[in-house]
Amino acid sequence: MSEQRIWASLHPFYEDGAILGRTVANREFIRAFFRKAEASAFFDAFHFFLPVPDDIHSLEEHLKKDFPRLHAQGKFVLRLARELPDALAHTNYYCFHLSDPFIGYAELISLRNRYSRVIFPLTAPTHSLSYSNYGERFLRHLSPGVSSRDAVVATSRCGRDIVSGMYAMLRRNYGLAENAFPAPDVPIIPLGVNPDAFPSLKDRSEAKGSLRSESRAALGIRKDQTLFLTLARISYQSKMDLLPLLQAFKRAESEGLPKGSYHFLLAGWEDEEGAFGSDIERFCANLGIAHSVVRRPDDAQRKALYAAADVFVSPVDNIQETFGLTMLEAAASSLPVIASDFDGYKDLVLNGESGILIPVLGPEDTADSNVRAAMISASEQHLRLAQQCAVDLKSLGRALARLGTDKTMRRVMGEAGQRRACGYSWRGIVERYMALWHDLNAMPLTEEEEKRLRRSAHPMQVSYDALFAGYYSATLADPAQQTRRVQWSKRGEAIYRGRDFPVLYEIIGSSLPEETLKKLLFTARKPMPLAAAREIARRLGKEHGATGDSDFLLLWALKHDLLEFADESGEA
Repeated sequence: MSEQRIWASLHPFYEDGAILGRTVANREFIRAFFRKAEASAFFDAFHFFLPVPDDIHSLEEHLKKDFPRLHAQGKFVLRLARELPDALAHTNYYCFHLSDPFIGYAELISLRNRYSRVIFPLTAPTHSLSYSNYGERFLRHLSPGVSSRDAVVATSRCGRDIVSGMYAMLRRNYGLAENAFPAPDVPIIPLGVNPDAFPSLKDRSEAKGSLRSESRAALGIRKDQTLFLTLARISYQSKMDLLPLLQAFKRAESEGLPKGSYHFLLAGWEDEEGAFGSDIERFCANLGIAHSVVRRPDDAQRKALYAAADVFVSPVDNIQETFGLTMLEAAASSLPVIASDFDGYKDLVLNGESGILIPVLGPEDTADSNVRAAMISASEQHLRLAQQCAVDLKSLGRALARLGTDKTMRRVMGEAGQRRACGYSWRGIVERYMALWHDLNAMPLTEEEEKRLRRSAHPMQVSYDALFAGYYSATLADPAQQTRRVQWSKRGEAIYRGRDFPVLYEIIGSSLPEETLKKLLFTARKPMPLAAAREIARRLGKEHGATGDSDFLLLWALKHDLLEFADESGEA
């Protein structure tokens, strides 16, 4: 057994596609983690188990590019997910960490309890928590196999309350006792930022040639205009409804923000078929709001936009948003923030100090939306709920006017936000995860808990042996089968003597070690009862580290004519 300290995952963390909060957070976490691991040498290796070879190739390219020294040292071990049971049986893992708590989380718990010599911690952070099918996914977490070393990490206080509330709701609705169906712990560790990746004071200076002055010139923003920046997915169904924000700008004009003294800039991801950005441009033009829309900005463009801006505005109203990574990015860029008093924003913005939080009024009863959720798309469901979330436009208009006209307030709040953002550096977040893994590893397991984990099967696990027994003429459980005699066939003898070779499908090859197979064939050179052959196959599999079902080897050999029944009729 390996005694190294090994970190492992089922997920690559590097994700292609749209630049969204989840993809950015996962990518930056894994980069910060490997930077920390490289500097501290705390971990001896990093194992990834991925579904298909293409995933392995893609991840290896990322790791080779970003961490050439770790890669050259052979610290990264990338394997196919089907090899996981064998790896668990032969490696004492320090922990497994996933990029989300749904894909593979419950399944890994079952595999760990069945194959691993140690009950290692299993952790994963939350992202969006609002999809209607997440009840089913969280239900999978309620299992006798969950240990006191398992955790689903919430990124905010609101997130923790939702996850804990979900577990409580499911137990209540299904009549599940907490001691019989434990749930993972729910600690809080926020997402982070790399402060150095965002505009410095030099970048934000008014000096000619600075990133700020060049970016504003490229956008056509006058030096005397206040630039309000909103960075979000450009869609009326995601994150926030932008139309009330446009109305709030008109309110701000009545509160003292001179018309023409400000510019609204909307930037973010827009789908190929999306046209909402164009709609926003038309609405702004009709309302007389100076505006710009920047679609799909890359990292360099985002930095330039943060440098150009004076105020960051995010009146989010959609429960799909959980944390608010752009809040940290804006704060790291020394921008004051105007945001709704909503979700994770409550933790990130100090009202009156680093920004202004705007009151939000939500519904008392969503029974109609609750029932509709299963019949409509997730985007429609989120939109229905968001349209019942009222951000106080009077307060929003006043906040826009205050920060739009008070340069000193912008500077003071921006500096406070920048100091606060430093406390959310990815380096610090990674250190909190490492402390969590240490604490979970140190969590004592009672003998009673260990026994419960080892004998547990996930309640949603399909028992193919019990459910599909009726498909077969007979099974190995039938008493009449136990006395049938089995022996090697002519082909089996030829394979044993090296005159023939078995054909092994790639996906099951690891379940059939050649040495184990040959020992079984040699033992069966003379007829023996099937019950004895089963016991020999079980013992051989254990000796050679095979982690498949104990009867797999025996039945496979019968299937492929390496073994045969001594009575050719096949009857007992």
